[in-house]
Amino acid sequence: MVGSRRKGVAMRAKYLGSGEGKQPKEISQLLGSIIEKAAVGVDVRHGQLVNDWLTVAPPDWAAFGTPVGVRDKTLLVEVSDGSAASLLKYQIGELKRAIEDRFGGDLVRSVKVRVRQA
Repeated sequence: MVGSRRKGVAMRAKYLGSGEGKQPKEISQLLGSIIEKAAVGVDVRHGQLVNDWLTVAPPDWAAFGTPVGVRDKTLLVEVSDGSAASLLKYQIGELKRAIEDRFGGDLVRSVKVRVRQA
């Protein structure tokens, strides 16, 4: 029966490898190695910073800013208008200290504030 499973037998997808031997490999093994290679250099603390923003960021930053993410050690924060951007730009040092206290000094070196596009 094509497409059916035998009772108690787990079906595993296979991929025919390249080379002379061409031995089948489990796709899950191949995907695992691809994912590991793609994740090289990814710092999970970036996601933690975004997720924990309200508890990490000083009050004005938490109230007016929304973290977009971190790239090349630069944190991008969006705000709703120019007055919020002006206020927060004078408080970048305070934000960097809060991030350093929580995650260490090597996570964020600079902060960019941009006004959210409507």
